[in-house]
Amino acid sequence: MKKLFGKILILTFCAIFSAQLCHAQSITSEELYGIISTQIKQQTQKELAELGGGEVEVKILNMPQEKIQTKGEAKIVVKSNFKGFMPRDIKRVSIYDNGTFVKSFPISVNTLVFRDVLCAINPIAREQAINSSNTAVKRVEIGQYISQTMNKMPKNQCLATRNIQKGSPVLKNYIRTKPDVIKDSMVNIVFKSEGNLKITIDGRALKEGSIGDNITVRSLKYNKIYNAEVSDKNEVTVKI
Repeated sequence: MKKLFGKILILTFCAIFSAQLCHAQSITSEELYGIISTQIKQQTQKELAELGGGEVEVKILNMPQEKIQTKGEAKIVVKSNFKGFMPRDIKRVSIYDNGTFVKSFPISVNTLVFRDVLCAINPIAREQAINSSNTAVKRVEIGQYISQTMNKMPKNQCLATRNIQKGSPVLKNYIRTKPDVIKDSMVNIVFKSEGNLKITIDGRALKEGSIGDNITVRSLKYNKIYNAEVSDKNEVTVKI
């Protein structure tokens, strides 16, 4: 009877030990890199959902090389100190063993985002028009200016506000809408009376402006300067 009881104890101990071994985990550095990268990609995809999305690539710069050993089920948690998408970030990786905290360590992460956006196919000079001859939609990395890219040509004609290098994305803050009247361009100066009498003469714009803006113009015939309101493309009105 005692021998039978002893065998039962041994078998029970072996079963418990075997169950514990079944839940124990050993995670190599390569496997840990994959787990962390997957988590960061999933987190980034959620962050990019309202920013236009994109294909995500993760680069971890200072990954520890040791193997992770746990007695029970291992859980890896990756968190950032910041909210929202960050192309360069220091994240903290925490290791748990059956829900019990084991250790944590920081990692430097570069998150790349690739998307089809409007790019310069030729160098674009400041004040040059943005059009189909100098731009095209291409797939490039845009993580550092995620909210400033465009995926198509603007509806309104635009001018560059700075020099844009060949191959660079055309960003929203790199362009401005082309005004209806450009400085130093020829304009029609319409003199309009209260009785709706109109007289039109040729002039030159001394400033740029869009419809509704007040600018100064010079008449070519009389060489006089007038304050006028931009009333149409290449047209201004002077009330008399």
